[in-house]
Amino acid sequence: MLSAKSCRRASGILFFTANLSLFINNFSETNQLQLVSSVLFMSCSLALILSSWNHRWLFWGGIAVAIAYGLIAFAAEGDGSLWQNVGSVSGLVAGLLIFRSALQRETGKQYRLPSPLDLLDRYPLAAAGIIEGACCVLITFGSFLSHDYRLAFAASLWTIAHGLMIASDEFLRKRLNF
Repeated sequence: MLSAKSCRRASGILFFTANLSLFINNFSETNQLQLVSSVLFMSCSLALILSSWNHRWLFWGGIAVAIAYGLIAFAAEGDGSLWQNVGSVSGLVAGLLIFRSALQRETGKQYRLPSPLDLLDRYPLAAAGIIEGACCVLITFGSFLSHDYRLAFAASLWTIAHGLMIASDEFLRKRLNF
């Protein structure tokens, strides 16, 4: 099994590949909001890779993800826009959880939440990956319906990368004895 750091790096590389693809594809058919969101997603990808050395990079990663998903929601058009908007809202929540993961690593504190919400604080990076991964499935579905295949490709890679991000949660790995 890959180490938490290796999972985080691999996840970041997949995210960066998807985001770079979205960025390049937006030059030929410019959707300015998707172009800006792809730059934010690329910076988050790099932050995820760098967080394998220092968790503080997750602070920026969470903020960038939240803003980028908001821009995707504003850019949504066509038959699949509802799915993209729903997916973007859950992506915003995931961005906040990524930020929380960095805060948790920084302070070493966890806050008691009612069950089953306590899983969000106990395993914030894994929870963010599950929530954001689900939103990426919705964005993939919505972008296929809207015939936005460049976003569908990127969102498909994001979905895979979230599985690796989940596997990189140190608290979850510790609980599962990995």
